[in-house]
Amino acid sequence: MTRAYKDRIVDLKEINRLYEETAGHWLLLEILETNENGTPTRLRVADLAKDKNRLFDWMMENDDWDWKDRYLLVFADPNKPCIIK
Repeated sequence: MTRAYKDRIVDLKEINRLYEETAGHWLLLEILETNENGTPTRLRVADLAKDKNRLFDWMMENDDWDWKDRYLLVFADPNKPCIIK
């Protein structure tokens, strides 16, 4: 089920479901849109993995990676607040 989220576009109302269905995974989220306060409102799941280092590898090996884009690296745990690293 978790791989079905790769490249999926999600908005804020879908975040809780995303966390529940991908619990225990690190998510690399590309910020597509923000509100006037700078809070992300629309995101793309660039990749997800149990091991955070795999996402770092993905960033270094992906030809589409662009440092101008904005990304969040978060651990999906529906029982705890979102941890942004």
